[in-house]
Amino acid sequence: MSKKYRKLSEHLAGLDEGRWEADFVDVEQVLGVPLPASARTYQAWWANQMRSQSLGWQLAGWKAVDLDLKNEKVTFVYVGSDDGEDDRLLGGGDAPRLTITEAKAGLAATFGVDPRQIEITITG
Repeated sequence: MSKKYRKLSEHLAGLDEGRWEADFVDVEQVLGVPLPASARTYQAWWANQMRSQSLGWQLAGWKAVDLDLKNEKVTFVYVGSDDGEDDRLLGGGDAPRLTITEAKAGLAATFGVDPRQIEITITG
């Protein structure tokens, strides 16, 4: 996920409710920067497809579920993680846990390459 969307992850992770209905202006206030024009034009920009921007909500355990481009509104719901643990970002800025597949998808989206071109080496 790019640093640009980390603020969105942190905001969503800090919510007590499992649903956030937001105007695009609300999202921009959280990000601290304007949304790109494509966010106001293309529904696909809001798709939950592990792209740079969607990693901002998906890695915090959220999904965009309702989009109204005409009225510039989006609804996010908390869906949690597959392992049943609450892996949302918490106050200390801890990094969310990723699977290797998710990490590859995120890196591929960020750098505009095919995920098969990404190799991850874990040392330790």
